[in-house]
Amino acid sequence: MAELQTGSEFAGCRIEGVLGRGGMGVIYRATELRLGRPVALKLIATEQASDPDVRERFEREARLTASIEHPNVVPVYGAGEEDGHLYLVMRFVPGTDLHHLLRSEGRLAPARAASIVAQVADALDAAHAAGLVHRDVKPANILIGAASPTNVPEGMRNHAYLSDFGITRVQTSDTRITDSGNWIGTVDFMAPEHLRGEPTDARADVYALGCVLYTALTGKPPFRRETVPATITAHLHEPPPRPSLDVPGIPEAFDSVIARALAKEPSERYPSAGDLGRAARAAVAGERVSTARGSVATGAATPEKAEPTRMAPLPGATAVLERPGNDDATRVAGAGAGGGAAGDNGAPPPRRPGDVKVQRGRGRKQALAATIVVLLIPAVLFIRWVGGAGDGTKTGPLSAGEVRSAAQKFASAYTDENPDALRRVLTPNVRRYGTTADVQRGRLAVVNTYKSQFAADNVQKYELSDLKTTGGTAGRAEGKYTVTRQGAAPITGRIVFGVVRRDGAARIDLIATEPRAT
Repeated sequence: MAELQTGSEFAGCRIEGVLGRGGMGVIYRATELRLGRPVALKLIATEQASDPDVRERFEREARLTASIEHPNVVPVYGAGEEDGHLYLVMRFVPGTDLHHLLRSEGRLAPARAASIVAQVADALDAAHAAGLVHRDVKPANILIGAASPTNVPEGMRNHAYLSDFGITRVQTSDTRITDSGNWIGTVDFMAPEHLRGEPTDARADVYALGCVLYTALTGKPPFRRETVPATITAHLHEPPPRPSLDVPGIPEAFDSVIARALAKEPSERYPSAGDLGRAARAAVAGERVSTARGSVATGAATPEKAEPTRMAPLPGATAVLERPGNDDATRVAGAGAGGGAAGDNGAPPPRRPGDVKVQRGRGRKQALAATIVVLLIPAVLFIRWVGGAGDGTKTGPLSAGEVRSAAQKFASAYTDENPDALRRVLTPNVRRYGTTADVQRGRLAVVNTYKSQFAADNVQKYELSDLKTTGGTAGRAEGKYTVTRQGAAPITGRIVFGVVRRDGAARIDLIATEPRAT
């Protein structure tokens, strides 16, 4: 998108400069010429802007957002389409955002962090009451009014605003408007159900706000890891961290606040963002909030009435979590998958480093397609009951060795270009993720993808290295991969396998890749 020049006019606004850039577009500081007031103008680049239906839905969403009258919500003055771009005109808030504040000042004092989060929580309650789910609550979308009194109205100093409702999803609409089926949000602040591609409601914003609170308290996101796959895996499987242990001086009361806000199961979180905000304020004094207001959401933003059924393990059976009637459903399982208070989640079993090397096999070889790109995992393992019929079929949790063996079988099958061997190591509902647009669901689709890769090139060796494996009901293998090709540069990256037990054997239920430039 060509950048607008200072002094130029767009949608009745004169451009004064660039405020920021992001994945959704560019935000300009501008002057609304009709009223002569300062505004923020956000241009949203989209190839579909010429589609009348898309424009109409976008404007409808903007109207709903503009209807939220709340002191902690950035007002929307106007919206529309011009020169092929959707745009929003919003109040200009002099100051900074929480992301830049944390980068410049470091972690915040607990009282200040709680005050900011409580203000944003009130804004979210207002949005949820209007049937909106923000879906991108993060420090960069939390504006902080300038502390300096120079040219700043009294009511805007040290005041928090929730912004960027232009990329929310209107829950009452049957069409996703601004995300078009792609991911919205930053993985550091995305709820597990959001990462799994499941429907989201107000409780996903509660989780994201909990991540913001932890970040404000400690200066780093709660599940930040070295890679995108590792970060997503931490959201899905690892228990919430304890801020009082990570940073001396943070009241221990914040540990239970963070634990509840970041519960894996939505039903175990605070029922409303406001309840989280009030709990954060109470934690500053080392207290607990005795009563909860409860959910204020309306429409489809209201939490689902029915929660997934929890089933206790039977003797000789592997515990599972299944959504009836949907063979393609997904659900987190395994160590640390539950939520709740601090200490409720068991830490995943320790992972052991190691290498799995597979030498060149027979047959025609092929390289991983160049289209495999950054991992985004909108699904995880679907665990089925395994009977203990006494027929010799192995049952129970997977060992780390079984998980490693499944990964090695995949590498061997790929090296040998053997579709039948691939089928044997994959579950019927296996999913493979590259980009959000590069997703294959089901064993047939996944094997066909690899067969097309086998026809493209000559692979000399598929090698897994630095492989770390975790056993349990839902096993995981994560490491590096290298594909050595004849007459071409090798392809390298990271790969994650999700492994479950099916028919007694360890089989791969999830494959996700993140390439690295060579």
